[in-house]
Amino acid sequence: MVGIGMRMSDESAAEGTYKPSDVIEFDLCSGALRRWFPRIASYLSLVEMTLRMVCRAGLLRPSVVHCHDYWALPAGWLLAILGKAQLVYDAHELESERNGLSRRGSWLCLLIERWCWGRIALLVSVGPSILSWYQQNLGPKRSVLVLNAPVVAPCSSGQPISRTRNFGERGYFHDRFDVPAGTPMFIYLGGMVYGRGIERVLEVFRRSSVRSHVVFVGYSDKVGVGKHAALFPNIHLHPAVPHEQVVQLVREADCGLCLIEDVSMSDRLCLPNKLFEYAFAGVPVLASRLPEIARVVGEYGLGICCDNDADSIEAAVRKIEREGIEASRSDLTDLSWETQSKRLQQAYLSLLSGRGLSPASKIGRC
Repeated sequence: MVGIGMRMSDESAAEGTYKPSDVIEFDLCSGALRRWFPRIASYLSLVEMTLRMVCRAGLLRPSVVHCHDYWALPAGWLLAILGKAQLVYDAHELESERNGLSRRGSWLCLLIERWCWGRIALLVSVGPSILSWYQQNLGPKRSVLVLNAPVVAPCSSGQPISRTRNFGERGYFHDRFDVPAGTPMFIYLGGMVYGRGIERVLEVFRRSSVRSHVVFVGYSDKVGVGKHAALFPNIHLHPAVPHEQVVQLVREADCGLCLIEDVSMSDRLCLPNKLFEYAFAGVPVLASRLPEIARVVGEYGLGICCDNDADSIEAAVRKIEREGIEASRSDLTDLSWETQSKRLQQAYLSLLSGRGLSPASKIGRC
């Protein structure tokens, strides 16, 4: 298996992204044109990336091409035609309906997906509602659901990591930020960007009626978390950690925040990584009352849901302060990475066997 793609930025690397040695990276020359020709730079970058990926991957003659983004789809489409490879489209979100995507970007994304749809042999995505959207709007397609589950040890248990702390008991975050014992510690994981409910969380924890502390663990602080941490003693900023350390770190908190805003169709239907990281850390969650998130939280007893306005969040936080909150005791096997990886492996085996190919056939990832 070989991966081919654009070189990751320093900020992305801070997420702890796994980068195996068999990854071919390159810089886009057309990226330098953004400063002078911003309107056409994206289109030129797409053309350049497609040509360079096809040239690199064509030499490998892959049997399967797995595209992790719609930008890689044109390259995969060409390889499927020229090299008769099986094309897998891994839509990590509802790509054309993402938060922050311009109208032109949304149109381009949907155009690419529609153009390549007929050549896609397998559709992979992270949520059942997102898969349904693609099937209903672009046409029936063989598909497989692969949730954003973390890899935990022992990965075969299907159970949350056993916690040794009681609610509010002193732990790592209490020691690091000099927080008194008995103080509930809330945690937020991921990018500190707009659309993640962070502004409302900051507003709530600024209020004198809230005695809990909140720690933000992540990257790309675009909403001023660092400034708030410098001004308010119960708001803290912790640097991002590698993926393999996230679940262990989350164990040191009392409640995870998964307050996604309903600002796009992709957000409305999402099942974000942090929801499963909290679950397998054995930490209950305060989550948005969005369809898929609420369904999973309710089905597996992961915590409670609330509306996304500041008053509703404050009411939920204060209730948790008074009454505590229980971590899930459900069997999480269906949510585990072991289950997701088996599902994806079976889909690959079905693809390969359908073409008379062996499981050891070469796979290219774009």
